[in-house]
Amino acid sequence: MNSEFPFLLYYLGLLIITVFLSRFVFRRYIGFAKRYDLIKSTNARAAHKGIVFTGGGVVYAAVVMVAAVVLDNLDFVEFADLSPVIATSILIAVLGFYDDFTDVAAFHKYIILTFLILMLLYANKTLPIIQNLNGFLGFYEIGYIPGLLFTAFVYLSIMNAINLTDGIDGYLAIFSISFFSYMLFTNHINKFFTLASVAIIIIGSSSMFIRYNFHKGKKLFVGDAGSLFIGFWFATYLITYITSASTSNLVDVFSIKLENIPVIAISMISIPVLDTLRVMLVRISNKISPFAADRNHLHHILLDSGMSHLRTSFFLTAINWFNCIVIFLIEQNFNSIELTTIYIATSLFWYLFFEYKKTQIQKK
Repeated sequence: MNSEFPFLLYYLGLLIITVFLSRFVFRRYIGFAKRYDLIKSTNARAAHKGIVFTGGGVVYAAVVMVAAVVLDNLDFVEFADLSPVIATSILIAVLGFYDDFTDVAAFHKYIILTFLILMLLYANKTLPIIQNLNGFLGFYEIGYIPGLLFTAFVYLSIMNAINLTDGIDGYLAIFSISFFSYMLFTNHINKFFTLASVAIIIIGSSSMFIRYNFHKGKKLFVGDAGSLFIGFWFATYLITYITSASTSNLVDVFSIKLENIPVIAISMISIPVLDTLRVMLVRISNKISPFAADRNHLHHILLDSGMSHLRTSFFLTAINWFNCIVIFLIEQNFNSIELTTIYIATSLFWYLFFEYKKTQIQKK
């Protein structure tokens, strides 16, 4: 690709078009949701009040699908090669949309997700599975079958972690904008222009979603349709970040140690991962299902301390990227074992911070 191509103008133009397209589709979806009474139920653990429409995540899927059809005519993007990934993400959005209104059992939902992901990984050569960890914790080649199962596990874990960010207004959208902005930067450096384009599309859709997520009269949640769809793309980008490391321009530009790539990758979603592990441990200790819904998430602690939805969303996103930046800046001085230990120590610090906040709230 010609290095003189005006990528900045292309990305800016794509962002503007995506914002207007997603605005059009979001408005049509809200009209559809009103007509068919697609309302999110309210319960004791809910962080919202009043009428809230849900299932808006199908808008993300629709915008990505339209963009893939239109942009495939460009000579520097390869949406045709990415079509199995896009198709799987749309199927996941459909499953999430169904779950938004029928309450599919968590076990059944994850069985279906596992099947979809395994079929994608097995059949699609565009998306490599993780078979080489480049010395992370002493692991190198791990074989095809272990790599396939491990990659599927990573997919499901990341999707579950991102799914839990959809509990309050703004958090999922703000976190997604920050994450995919960084993915735009890294994939542009690596000349993965198709993934860079998808990142722009998700950024634009998330920017418009914020408007409706905070709208008083037309309040909208993306629901599982959106959180699973976006979580799938989070996982896709992070797995690509890991599997392409040995040949990527990014590693050369920033002199990143290959064995530290997985630590950097997981640090990009450190707060959702911490939240997921924390609530599951609490549920298991209370002898209830780790997938049971409750009001024990990090964002609930901050809301109960008096922070608004918007401030909570920005605070959680900020400390997530603080963790990532620290790991990124110091990684050259440590091997993967040492860096993983630092990552765990940082997570423990935030775990104790939130436990302290929770204790202070209970004393009031």
